[in-house]
Amino acid sequence: MGTENRALARSLTEKSQSCIVERSEDVVKKLARFYGVMGHRPDEPGALALMAEILCQSGTDEQIAESMTRCTRECRFPVRLPDLLQRIPGQEIPQPEAEMRKAWDVLMAFVRKYVGNDVYGSYGPEHGWYPRSYPKLSDRILDTVRRSGGWKVYGCMTDATFPFVERRFFEQYTAWVAVEQVGLGKLLTENPRLQLVAKPMDPKTKMQPKPVRQQVMIKKVPEALTEAQIRDRREMLRQQAESWAKRSR
Repeated sequence: MGTENRALARSLTEKSQSCIVERSEDVVKKLARFYGVMGHRPDEPGALALMAEILCQSGTDEQIAESMTRCTRECRFPVRLPDLLQRIPGQEIPQPEAEMRKAWDVLMAFVRKYVGNDVYGSYGPEHGWYPRSYPKLSDRILDTVRRSGGWKVYGCMTDATFPFVERRFFEQYTAWVAVEQVGLGKLLTENPRLQLVAKPMDPKTKMQPKPVRQQVMIKKVPEALTEAQIRDRREMLRQQAESWAKRSR
């Protein structure tokens, strides 16, 4: 009896593993078609197989398909495993993270419309098309922009730097509440004191006269003559030569 139970358990385990492998292979095919539409497929070897295995452990085939559909509508490239997992029904993004992503969308729209640069390479809304009428962002977004590199980072963002800039924004946006609660008293140990009485001069130190600077006259290098000036000079010399020739006669 015990032998039959062990054999049955082994058979069920093998069937379960076989089903998981078949599901993973099916999800890999779906991911390949998904990235064929979205682009920016992961380059690491075996990345799709690992993503498929984790997705199969996190939801049913219908939930995974719904997650991919939501990513095609809601996500910008590159779409990665966290984006898919967060859109599986029952694993939705919590409210703070949703607010953070909404702030990112607001910032991107603001940068595209209002942020520009001047001739010195300084970026900001005051250098854009509407320097006097652009809307004011929240203090949290402005502080996050400042702490994550400034307006130039967002104004010059490319497809290659987009994931890194977005991650830096999310990190600073999340830390903003905790940072604002830190008091300056914990960072400034002692305020500088004003010194009202002048320090006595050390008698050993002697006032040394400042060295006299010599004025150097730089001779101006004459500029090259133009073609018109050369012709006039030749004509003047020719006339002088004719005049001397007449006098010698």
